[in-house]
Amino acid sequence: MNRQLTAFCIFLLLSTLLAGCWDQVQIEERGFVVGVAVDKPRTKEAEQQAKQEAPDKPQVKERFLVTHQFVVPGGLISGGQGSGGGQNTANEAYLNLVSEGDSLFEISRELATRTSRTPFYQHMKILIVSEDVARTKNGFARALDFYLRDPDSRRSSKVFISNGLAKEVLEVKPKTEKLPAIYVNSIGENVKKNSRMLPEARLGDVHEELLSSYSFVVPRIRPEEQEVKLAGAAVFTHDNQLVGFLGEEETEGLNFLTGKVSGGMVKGKLKNNLVSMNIQGIKHSIEPDLRDPQHMKFKITIECEGTLAESYATMDSLNNTTMEKLEQVFAEEIERMSNDTIRKVHKQMKVDVIKLGNYLKQHYFSLWKKIRRDWETGQHLYEKSEIKVQAKVYLRNIGAINRTERQNNR
Repeated sequence: MNRQLTAFCIFLLLSTLLAGCWDQVQIEERGFVVGVAVDKPRTKEAEQQAKQEAPDKPQVKERFLVTHQFVVPGGLISGGQGSGGGQNTANEAYLNLVSEGDSLFEISRELATRTSRTPFYQHMKILIVSEDVARTKNGFARALDFYLRDPDSRRSSKVFISNGLAKEVLEVKPKTEKLPAIYVNSIGENVKKNSRMLPEARLGDVHEELLSSYSFVVPRIRPEEQEVKLAGAAVFTHDNQLVGFLGEEETEGLNFLTGKVSGGMVKGKLKNNLVSMNIQGIKHSIEPDLRDPQHMKFKITIECEGTLAESYATMDSLNNTTMEKLEQVFAEEIERMSNDTIRKVHKQMKVDVIKLGNYLKQHYFSLWKKIRRDWETGQHLYEKSEIKVQAKVYLRNIGAINRTERQNNR
């Protein structure tokens, strides 16, 4: 009896192991999607054809033009240069397929009728949404809805807003990479070299912003023929609608105001000559005055440490007064960029992308509970508040290349 029971248990165990590969898909049968671009359709031909084929089908207001970038493994090996437009030869490393519809899930499944390899999103690197889509009410959230729900999608995929058509980003022909999506993804990792780039916005992070009651920003991308420019920021209101863009310097100012500068440079003018500083680190603090909830005051202090990277000015680098003047030049430049950003997001756009509301929620929660409905809406307490910036710069390494003032005066 014991032997029969043991044999039965072994049989059950082996059965569970054998059932583990019931949904297995061979790797050569997968269509690896590395990039997706979501646009608005430019014509109504596909919509009219759909109405002719299914006149009684329920119609919705929103329609999308979606570009999927598939990897062509043979092109990676042969070293051929890719090109877009849905065409492919043996030497190309990617294939762009464009589909239109009112459902992103339907578009994804419709690709199965056009390619032998069905879309597989677990290697998706970038997701680009066009400005036109993001400006429509709930358009940005609808464009991300499928990818947030799909268990095969990666929440670590980077999200961008395109100035112009999003599909053009996936059609650039970079000289340094075989896949446009990998090229864009790599640029997004250069934030330590340039403070005019926003920190990367991952799909999971954007999801949290969509669910929150705060305004937020997403990196802006501009496509050109053989390259893209990833600088600036797309600004979204608390109801998840694109309201406008910040320029490159305004984005740099925003990074200083939020303490998200991890590198880059600041340039200024000393004695009508160029000087530039390599940023090595910053500290960011907020000092609030909340005595009058109808007119709150915030003082943002930015402490920046760096080294002198470039100087066309002839100066005595060993003189303490000269050092102080040089530090003051860079501090004033940081304050100028920050104030330009405040003027744009505080007075014009009236959106709290500086995250002062989030600061109040974390440090003054009892007050925040009373005013949160009147922060960006209602009584508009954010708009009525006062924001001041003070910057301090500490130069740790000067050096001299040209003659100094002291040497010239000898």
